[in-house]
Amino acid sequence: MSNAALSRARHIRWQPRLLALAAAAACAGNAFAQARESTMEEVVVSASGFEQELKNAPASISVVTRQELETKNFRDLAEALQGVEGIDVMGGTGKTGGLDISIRGMPSDYTLILIDGRRQNVAGDVTPNGFGAALTSFMPPMSAIERIEVIRGPMSTLYGSDAMGGVINIITRKVSKEWGGEVSVGAGIPQDSEWGNQYRSSFYINGPIKQDLLGLAVRGSTFNRDAADWVLAPGAAQPAQARNPAPAQSRQHSLGAKLTLTPSRYHDIWLDVDQARTWYNNEDGRLGSRDALNPVDKNGDPALPGYRDALRFNRDQVSIGHTGRLGFGTLESSLMHTETETIGRTIPSASVPKGDPRGGADRELKTTNLVLDSKLVAPVGDAHMLTVGGQFWDAKLKDGLLPQSHKQTMWALFVEDEWRLREGLTATLGGRYDHHDAFGGQFSPRAYLVWDATTNWTFKGGVSQGFKAPRLNQLIDGVSGVTGQGQTISIGNPNLKPETSTNVELSALFDNKAGWTSAATFFHNDVKDKIASGGSCDPNKPGSVYISSCAYNPTADYSINVDKAKTWGLELSSRAQLAKDWAVKAGYTWTNSEVIESGVKNGQLANTAKHIANVQLDWTPTGQWRLWARGEYRGKSPRFSGSYDNLSKANRDVYDAVGDIKGYALFHLGGSYQVNKSLSINASIFNLFDKDFRKYQQVSVNGTPTWVNSYFQGGQSVSGVTQAGRTFWITANMKF
Repeated sequence: MSNAALSRARHIRWQPRLLALAAAAACAGNAFAQARESTMEEVVVSASGFEQELKNAPASISVVTRQELETKNFRDLAEALQGVEGIDVMGGTGKTGGLDISIRGMPSDYTLILIDGRRQNVAGDVTPNGFGAALTSFMPPMSAIERIEVIRGPMSTLYGSDAMGGVINIITRKVSKEWGGEVSVGAGIPQDSEWGNQYRSSFYINGPIKQDLLGLAVRGSTFNRDAADWVLAPGAAQPAQARNPAPAQSRQHSLGAKLTLTPSRYHDIWLDVDQARTWYNNEDGRLGSRDALNPVDKNGDPALPGYRDALRFNRDQVSIGHTGRLGFGTLESSLMHTETETIGRTIPSASVPKGDPRGGADRELKTTNLVLDSKLVAPVGDAHMLTVGGQFWDAKLKDGLLPQSHKQTMWALFVEDEWRLREGLTATLGGRYDHHDAFGGQFSPRAYLVWDATTNWTFKGGVSQGFKAPRLNQLIDGVSGVTGQGQTISIGNPNLKPETSTNVELSALFDNKAGWTSAATFFHNDVKDKIASGGSCDPNKPGSVYISSCAYNPTADYSINVDKAKTWGLELSSRAQLAKDWAVKAGYTWTNSEVIESGVKNGQLANTAKHIANVQLDWTPTGQWRLWARGEYRGKSPRFSGSYDNLSKANRDVYDAVGDIKGYALFHLGGSYQVNKSLSINASIFNLFDKDFRKYQQVSVNGTPTWVNSYFQGGQSVSGVTQAGRTFWITANMKF
């Protein structure tokens, strides 16, 4: 933005805001180059679309810094977010071993994931039957990440569908004016070899091709994991194939590049390409029943359940964008094309007529998403910062089970105004209209107030609405997929409406300006029109309603908008500089939720523990050494979905004997040593006291002795997690 433009913003309060806005646009939404600890003065961009201090952001927002990421030894996004207040990543495990991300007690598919502000969630279910967590591995390597911003609560006003629980924005590093880079290699070796070794590497190289005109950044990563032994009850033999929470052997790699053109100081043009590949071994059938291992189906015919001996999940993404620093504001636009596919699934024999040659053939599972985003941020007078924008989203799903491809188109317009009512008091008012070609329009407003009461105290709060559009395959008029290892045909419901939510939150933030900051947030979230199973085509079932999709399976159940849900809770966080070399940070989250079906309470919305806490102590004795110790606690969580009265007799027997999934505490220890200007070594011990998550107890289920695990409940989906025993991590980072 020009100096003339800046001078037109006469009030002194807006001058730093406009300078921050220009800086944000110059790096195309990226973060500052230096890593630093999160404080109330931390600059964030996700809450309003332009840079502002964390304490003044109109949302509950947390920042995971680059320095914090270096201590986590993460392989996917969920592991990178562990320990953030309001987030639970230990409520369940996907079939690939990935963790589910739950924000404020909401299921993982209520969270929108962004990379530099660009949507990563796809419209169609390209990873059906419990493989959604595989997509959280599609993220930049650690060496390319500047920080991760986490918004807790709905942000549909700015970001649209899927942002009903919250938003996670991965901010990457900007292209440097000098050539340089970083290479990292690491290994995780468990004390007990049955958990399998892990190896990872990443690189990031960037610099100018032509000074002040053309820059290039290249990034890449690999992650290899050996298979963990099956988690089995005492004396049990490993089955030929079955669902098991122990991670399968896997291989992951990604490669990307970003080219930035700056023809003048007023314009940036960039092109970003990214390719990600993941592979999971399914030879033992722990991901899904293999075709070759099932001789007959439930009817005695040759069985082909729908899985090969390996599964692959691939993503290819191309983005192009422009930032214009105009005389009256900053205009940012981008166009992104993403293709995501699953390889290794086959057409189950039960889904086609007997003898049909399609049974056992490769099942194409591919979704294509084209997203166009544009927004203008500009000051209006002395007291307003206005954001106006729009989005166009075109999605297509190809599924070999379906007779044809399915498409959907959405477009949206939004406006938001940050209005300085007086010095220290700011109101944010906004609204977004989304139009979907299947269910029509949806309006999402929000209002937020931030009050800098004193130099040390800030109070803020607001009301916002969010929405989540039905997945593309949920709206199909006909067959939408298969369940039960390929034995049951599922159908869609073209009459579904989007889920909506209303969120209220109140926060108090304290900063003594001498190294101690604290925050407390109360939230309440009310969900309506929740999509859940409840409809039935079967005329013999009470309340059955025939819809057009029933023609494809006259006994099928289908999803309807039937449920209501509520989540509420309290989030606490604090960090303090105890002495020159000592610092501590801590977080605590209390979360509660309930689902209401036909006016009757029926369990919690997600498998989130009511109590989650963590604390970390940092010691920096010298400029070369940094040591840390971290503890975490996760309270008990629901073992089964739904209320006790709605459980089967077998599940009641289990619950009566062992109750909820057991809570636990874990401790970790680590540190880093700066060998020289270029080389640093990070080492850590995860699960320091070698807590055993393989504990079983024997109970009577329908009169039969049955082994039940204390820390997870198995089945086609897994509640709880099975964490590895004591594991030693070491990582070397070379900067040049």
